[in-house]
Amino acid sequence: MRVSPHADRRVSNMCHVDRFSLCAVEAAASGYVGTVAAQCYGGDSASRRIAVLPDIYGVTPFYRGLSSYLSGHGATVYLVNPWEPFGELPEMTRQAAWVRRHKIGDRAFCNDLAKFLERESIDALIGFCIGGNFLFEVVRRGFTGTCCAFYPLPWGMANRDGLQPPFEYMERLDQKVTVLMGGEDPLAGAANLERLRKICDSNPSLELHLYESSGHGFLADLDSEEPILSSNARNALGILLNAVFADSADGPASGSAQSSRESGGGGLLP
Repeated sequence: MRVSPHADRRVSNMCHVDRFSLCAVEAAASGYVGTVAAQCYGGDSASRRIAVLPDIYGVTPFYRGLSSYLSGHGATVYLVNPWEPFGELPEMTRQAAWVRRHKIGDRAFCNDLAKFLERESIDALIGFCIGGNFLFEVVRRGFTGTCCAFYPLPWGMANRDGLQPPFEYMERLDQKVTVLMGGEDPLAGAANLERLRKICDSNPSLELHLYESSGHGFLADLDSEEPILSSNARNALGILLNAVFADSADGPASGSAQSSRESGGGGLLP
């Protein structure tokens, strides 16, 4: 486990909405309709094929910007939209997002997601919040690509077609998963964070990066005016780039993330 050295307590953003400044211009995307709905960024000939699973707010400018940013490193990126069958949010509020969230059947969606990952030869999966839980479920079923889960909810989420909580099987996973969490995540709480620490410490396949001063949704702090929060977010983005592109022929652009194992952090960003 790697713990951010920052001890200052400042809570980060809980919603990924605005596009971040590292992606000043959003790339063009094409629609994809298969077993899941998605927006596709980048050419189809890239050697790295990434799927991004957003949180309950869905396909916001933040996720479109992140997908553009990743495609700019030479990847084909599918921004999956689990919520597409249920329409756009009437307002960008947590209450509206939760109402729509409960319309999906988690197990049925993961059935469709697993088929999509195989059909499109996806070799890297990035999940946020509930998307992190979907990521753990397909890993449990045998997905073997690169996996990064940002602030998942491994204690489980209630649903009419519910999934087994990741806490119940994470100790037995043999596929590497990089987990990035905030030590001030109000959705997790101290007890769940401590349980996550112990599980990750006991399983070398799980690499936990814990940012003590950040909250839930902290990758949205890339442009925060709080130096600690923006530093944590940039470190996490560097870890993501290294994990996703370390074994890719396309690789990150010059000057991007160095190995967190060697540097103790996420390295420099382009």
